[in-house]
This record gives sequence, C-alpha cells and structure tokens, in this order.
Amino acid sequence: MKFGTTLVVLGLIATVFAQCVITEEEALMNMYVALGGDSWTDNTNWNTGDVCTWYGIGCNIDGYVVSIDLSNNNLVGLLTDDIGCFPYLKSLQLNDNEISGPVPDAIGNLPSLKYLNLDNNLLTGPLPATLCADEHLQYIYLGHNLFEGDIPACYVTSFTFVKEVHLDCNLLTGDLLDFSVYEYMFELRSRCNNFNVECPAWTETTDMLVICSGSCEDCPIVPPTQCPEFVEVEDCGLYYPLEAVPV
Repeated sequence: MKFGTTLVVLGLIATVFAQCVITEEEALMNMYVALGGDSWTDNTNWNTGDVCTWYGIGCNIDGYVVSIDLSNNNLVGLLTDDIGCFPYLKSLQLNDNEISGPVPDAIGNLPSLKYLNLDNNLLTGPLPATLCADEHLQYIYLGHNLFEGDIPACYVTSFTFVKEVHLDCNLLTGDLLDFSVYEYMFELRSRCNNFNVECPAWTETTDMLVICSGSCEDCPIVPPTQCPEFVEVEDCGLYYPLEAVPV
C-alpha cells in the first residue's frame, strides 16, 4: 500500500473513532439490547469478559472487532447507529434474522468493510446511500427484505472491487442500473422487484451472471408486477396454484 493511501485509510478510521464516543464493547452491548440479545439462539459469553470471546465476534491481534457473524440467531428489532462504531470491521453478517426498520446512515462509517450480508430480514425504507462510503466492499447482500425506491446512483460508481451484489426480492423501483461497469463483478441478483424494465439491454451483453427474472415464490412479498404464473388473485394479495383455487 502506498504511503499516501495509508494516510487516507488512517484518516477515515480516525474519523470513525471521532464519530463514536463509546467503546466497541459499549456499541456491541447497545446492539445486544436493541436486537433482543437475551432471546438470541446463542449469546454465549456476551456481557462477560473480553468481547473477543463473545459468540459471533472476531478480533484482530490488537483486540479490535474485525468480524460480526450473528446470522440465523433470532435477532429481532432495529439496527442502531452503533453499527458504525467498528473502524476495523471487515465482515458483517446479520442475515436470516428478523431485523426491521431502515438501515442507519452510520452503516457508511465502516471504512474497512469488505463483506456485508443483511439478506433475509425485514428491513425497510430506501437502500442506504451512505453505504457508498464503504468503498472497499466486495460482497453486498441486501436481498429478501422490504427495501423500496430507486437504486442509489452511487451503487454503480463507488465500489471499485465489488464482486457480488444481491438486491433480489425487495420492492425496488426505477431503473436497474448498469453494474457491468465494475471490472471484478461476477454476479448480480435483482429479480422480483418493480423495476421499469426487469432485464434491461445491458444484462444481455455483460459477462457477469445476472439473475434478473424468475419465480418470486421464495420472496417475503411478491411484487405485483412480477407475479408467478399461477397467480389468480388481484395484486398478488393472495394466490393459489391453479389446481387449488377455491370454487
């Protein structure tokens, strides 16, 4: 890494520390309370001793949190701004839970983040535009939630080294932006939203795998413009296979 680049990264980390007036341990405990930690499937060692021994928490040799993996662990509640208080965090996995509400803007205060998995929750509101500040992200999984609105324009300009993006099974609208501009990206999942064009022309010419159409049966809500073929009830509010339609 060049000296100038090192100074930039250190400056970003210093900025995150300045924005968080609490310790990483306090930030984790705030998350524990907000996400119903007492009812988690596994909360071994939480609120006792070194945070590096807490279930789902990984640290570097200096004791800073570099990974949080609480996937499929019965997390229920809202994310708080404390999520942005981990300047050395590289991997955040909170998928397959029941986290609801919007993603806090503080998600953009993670300058070291490379892997983000928020798949299969109940997250609402727009896709977090502040995420674009986490420019080292390589894997972005936001599928199977209730996100709505347009894809932020910065999603196709900010992540130089991105490899995979999952936006499938949401309530997104507007245009499916051209992610083929990314040199290292090899997979985009965007099926089952409300885009103006489900599979725009660029998806036919890119070398990456683009899953922009297909069944929506596994989605939390079936978008009204992309109903499965067997839907008979208006707006997909209720649907049956043809052979099971009540008479």
